[in-house]
Amino acid sequence: MMNTRESDWLPTDPEVQSVEALVENLMEEGAETFTAQELQLLNGNLRRPVHEIRKELEGYGFSIAPRPKPFQGRGYTRGIGNDRWYGPGSAPCHGGSGYEQIAGFAGRQG
Repeated sequence: MMNTRESDWLPTDPEVQSVEALVENLMEEGAETFTAQELQLLNGNLRRPVHEIRKELEGYGFSIAPRPKPFQGRGYTRGIGNDRWYGPGSAPCHGGSGYEQIAGFAGRQG
């Protein structure tokens, strides 16, 4: 279940002024998880270590929600294929095998 309240909360909101206030709000909403942003807001307001706040919230039966992964679409608009510095197969900046020096085709001296 994705948490949608992440972008709506501010450090001055009463829901993140104490652990008990957040727990009450989560119980009213029927949520089973808390977000990393809520944990950071509590950390900033309470000036307590994050691991202590997390342990207290988990003591109430909540778990931390996984952070959403950013979407990386594939296709011709992505741009990685056009980046000449990316990857071993992208010419002209890949190292190559060095066969020119081994076979003597590196050019003439002098």
